[in-house]
Amino acid sequence: MSIFIICIVAAIIVIILYLAIHRLVLNRATMMVRNNAQKVTDTALNDCLRELLHWNKSLDSQIVADVWGKGVLAFEYHFDYKKADISLDDFTKQKLASLLDEYAKQHHLQTAPKAKQAFVITDWWTYEGILHIDVAYLVNEATVEYIDDLKRLNQNSK
Repeated sequence: MSIFIICIVAAIIVIILYLAIHRLVLNRATMMVRNNAQKVTDTALNDCLRELLHWNKSLDSQIVADVWGKGVLAFEYHFDYKKADISLDDFTKQKLASLLDEYAKQHHLQTAPKAKQAFVITDWWTYEGILHIDVAYLVNEATVEYIDDLKRLNQNSK
């Protein structure tokens, strides 16, 4: 009887160790993909802003909330457009989106199979003189689904 209990306890320990190591490996892989996508998106956005605004600043992104899932590659940028002396009449979401599309084509950026473009500006808003821009890099299925969800939300809110 005691050998049976020892075997059960050993099996439980092995299963727990396997699950912990498996989770660690998956989280590490996810972080590597996220970091790479964030670097690509940061570079693309900063190059487009240099071209559009003729400035030499660089913006760093923050990950959009993990509410949508760990695989979603969407990043938020914000800067004080008033201090930068930028008119939002000249600097528009459409102009930036167009430049990001051109950048992706010129640099042959990889996209998910169902993605029509590499980057989508998912949000553009100002608050107290700070412009917030959310950009999704559609390189995986989770991000494409995130964009589809946002489209459905926007359609239902109208």
